[in-house]
Amino acid sequence: MQAPDSTTPPQMTRRQIVSLALGLAFCIALLAGFIYFIKTDIAEKRAAILKSPGYATGIITRVRRYKSRRVSVRYTVGGVEHLLRTRVSRNFLRTHAKGDTTAVIYAKSDPANAILKARLRSSRNY
Repeated sequence: MQAPDSTTPPQMTRRQIVSLALGLAFCIALLAGFIYFIKTDIAEKRAAILKSPGYATGIITRVRRYKSRRVSVRYTVGGVEHLLRTRVSRNFLRTHAKGDTTAVIYAKSDPANAILKARLRSSRNY
């Protein structure tokens, strides 16, 4: 028996190339579908809030500056307290601190569905 020639690199077969291409196409399609789902979910939430908006004043209970800029805001609607956690811009964090008040806009049909008024000004304000 002869030893296999170890100096030649292994060749990819046509079947392996097709499988690799289909796998990459599937992964790209899955990622695109995930991004589309997230964007439409945000747009639907925003539309529901703007359809019948209610206004409340919330108190910032937590500020997170590392990893992602987020705040937690407690607001009360009809005697029920709600908590909103959302991403905010650097400018918002410069002008607001823990314990400050901020305007919250919520959907009258579902008060737990809310957004900060500062985020409402621009859809890319985060």
